[in-house]
Amino acid sequence: MKILHIIVLFLILCCSLNANALLIKLDFSTNSSTDMWGNTTNSFDVNQASGLGESFNTMTSAILAAVKQDYYSTSYNFITANQQLDIDFMIAGVDTDVSAIDANHYTMQIGSRVAGPHGGLGVACYFCVANGSAPINTIFGSVFSNTIFSALLPAAGGIWDLNEAVNAIAGTLSHEIAHGLGLLHPSGPASNPGESIYGIMATGASPTSMPNAERLKNRAFSDDNMEVLIRNIGLRTVQIPEPAGFVLFTLALLLLPLKRIEKS
Repeated sequence: MKILHIIVLFLILCCSLNANALLIKLDFSTNSSTDMWGNTTNSFDVNQASGLGESFNTMTSAILAAVKQDYYSTSYNFITANQQLDIDFMIAGVDTDVSAIDANHYTMQIGSRVAGPHGGLGVACYFCVANGSAPINTIFGSVFSNTIFSALLPAAGGIWDLNEAVNAIAGTLSHEIAHGLGLLHPSGPASNPGESIYGIMATGASPTSMPNAERLKNRAFSDDNMEVLIRNIGLRTVQIPEPAGFVLFTLALLLLPLKRIEKS
């Protein structure tokens, strides 16, 4: 029964991802993981967020959902309701082989900074993912969750809640991924559909000088940034192909009698 469930989950995952799209793996779990710049992190530790009290799975799932919202938003007048950027995201370790799902995949590590040449909240290459100059499955950047939780704690009022913690991590993560897709820092606030006048690519450094409190809001890519992302990785039509829908329907039917047996 467990094997069947694993097969079902694998097939559902395959059906939900576009094999021709760019796939970004979000690695929250690997210890002593080192990115292309030499920055080493340990696994993401939700206990470093003072007062949060959420589980690892709850937090990482919420971060994944927030990143998808950033990249799949249709709150732009040049993106229709059935369009989204041609990119996929999944939670997986750098050593997880996803080549059968998508050959074009790269990894971002999210965790506690241990050592390396870069400080700050995160780091990533510029354009190396969108133009394919980095080898497949390269860890092209890092998000230092321990630094984020400590540096932004005063802005959070000395205690973290789930929304603020997710916004802080996911905002930095979407920011660093976007560097790999060809986006740079803006010179200041920019028009965007988010909760802040500062877009995702804003930074606390000059000339943007974004206050830390803005990092706790649900920010969005600026209109200009989203147009660049469209040029660099393209749009796709959002729909479930009929064969995939048939597979999911058939698997659901197969599982029904097994569930009844388990309950009897």
